[in-house]
Amino acid sequence: MDAKKKADAAKQAIDNATTNDTVENAKNDGITEVNNVNPTPVAKPAAKKAIDDALKAKNDAIDANNDLTDEEKTEAKADAKAKADAAKTAIDNATTNAGVEQAKTNGTTEVNNVNPTPVAKPAAKKAIDDALKAKNDEIDARTDLTDEEKTVAKANAKTKADAAKEAIDNATTNAGVERAKTNGATEVNNVNPEAVAKTEAKKVIDDALKAKNDEIDANNDLTAEEKTAAKTDAKKKADAAKTVIDNATTNAEVEQAKTNGITEVNNVNPEAVAKTEAKKAIDEALKAKNDEIDARTDLTVEEKVKAKEEAKTKADAAKQAIDKATTNAEVEQAKTTGITEVNNVNPEAVAKTEAKRVIDEALKDKNDERSTHET
Repeated sequence: MDAKKKADAAKQAIDNATTNDTVENAKNDGITEVNNVNPTPVAKPAAKKAIDDALKAKNDAIDANNDLTDEEKTEAKADAKAKADAAKTAIDNATTNAGVEQAKTNGTTEVNNVNPTPVAKPAAKKAIDDALKAKNDEIDARTDLTDEEKTVAKANAKTKADAAKEAIDNATTNAGVERAKTNGATEVNNVNPEAVAKTEAKKVIDDALKAKNDEIDANNDLTAEEKTAAKTDAKKKADAAKTVIDNATTNAEVEQAKTNGITEVNNVNPEAVAKTEAKKAIDEALKAKNDEIDARTDLTVEEKVKAKEEAKTKADAAKQAIDKATTNAEVEQAKTTGITEVNNVNPEAVAKTEAKRVIDEALKDKNDERSTHET
């Protein structure tokens, strides 16, 4: 419109000219005025600037998204730039203001719709979560751990997992994410809690059992068979205690099972039966022998005392042999031999027999003397 206005003005000047020179001047001036009409493009540059602004805003948003790795950011920016370039081509190809406006609007929308989905970091963190779940399941399945030990171990594993996910968040490249994931999974997998409470409790039970076995072995009132039976009983108590410890789920339950187990093992105090009964049999044989000796009227008090001392010596020797015996068979043999030895004490009546012999000889001498006188 501006160029036409200039042309119309030039033609009017030509019409108003009266000489050839003024016509020529009006023509030249008009051509210059028309040629000087150079309109500045507004719509398309403004539209393309809007696209560039949208692209810059999108790039800034992508850069600010720490869930994306450098590679993912680069790919997203390339996608946004491709959308922006396509929009500017559409603007260049538009012939009307409306066409430019439509191309600008469509292009801005396309650029704004570039919203890259983080892949590397979420996948890496999922791998860490999977490793943590597997570790927790493994910890829960361990019967050698108490609830408290499991809780501590799980907390440790979670700390490792959280540190790994933080390292993943801080990583900027795919390689950095992969490295943080691998290291984190290794850290989580390396959480292998030591079973302390149950292990130590069972060790205490084993120590109590060893002490009880040593005590049994040192008890010489017991025969080998009685020692074996007592040790078997103690071991049974210890094994039962360790089973209860294994089945316990808390530290308190483990402690209670340990305490009860120690008491059970310590309470194994076998009675010495074989030797006690054998010595009782010797004592009974000695009493019977003493009664037998006391009942004999052919013995003097002194002979009875001596005989009783001999019987007691035999009995004491028998009981000593019983004490030294190590097996039931040896105890039985010592008892039998001892009873025989005691029973075999049969003192000879010397004093009264000898006195009566002397009387008999005196009587004989007297009778012989009387017979001689009569002759």
